[in-house]
Amino acid sequence: MSKPIETIEELANRRQYFRVDDHVSVEWAVIDNDQNPGEFFDLNPEFGLISEFQLLDVESKHLLRTLTDKDKNLGQFLRVMNRKLDSLARVIALSHADTTRESIKAVNISEGGIAIPSDTPLDTGRAVALKLILLPSYSGLLLTGEVLSCQNSSPPYQIHIQFTEISEAHQQLIARHIMRKQSQSKQTT
Repeated sequence: MSKPIETIEELANRRQYFRVDDHVSVEWAVIDNDQNPGEFFDLNPEFGLISEFQLLDVESKHLLRTLTDKDKNLGQFLRVMNRKLDSLARVIALSHADTTRESIKAVNISEGGIAIPSDTPLDTGRAVALKLILLPSYSGLLLTGEVLSCQNSSPPYQIHIQFTEISEAHQQLIARHIMRKQSQSKQTT
């Protein structure tokens, strides 16, 4: 277990990833280290659909590029079909949305962790399960984390959580989300 973080400067020095302020649907639960995060949340079958589609996009990009080099029409057709599937997945996710107004929080997120507001404090080193839905894509992620610090002496507390055992695929989903968010903020300025 790492030493507790006491200042924002110490937290900033630990950062290895790009971070972005965002609004995401987030639910969390305190867990024991060996528990599965899925046990703590109501999950509909559509929860991970868009995330799975996005992971498949990452895996198929090279193949699509190769096909497009050989046959531009086929590559264009496959891109259109991909957009249609993305639209369908988004409609399915929206019609079975797990997001409530109360679950959407202002957070600071990176591939390595998240800072969330909380009405209750959490002890440093505590294991937590997280259910995140990245907006507006509705990508759903079930993750585990460890509390690095709990700041503020009264509510709302600012809880800094480092993701533990996060897959490379989930890191890529978060990285793509951050890049889209940064691109959107550059376009509006």
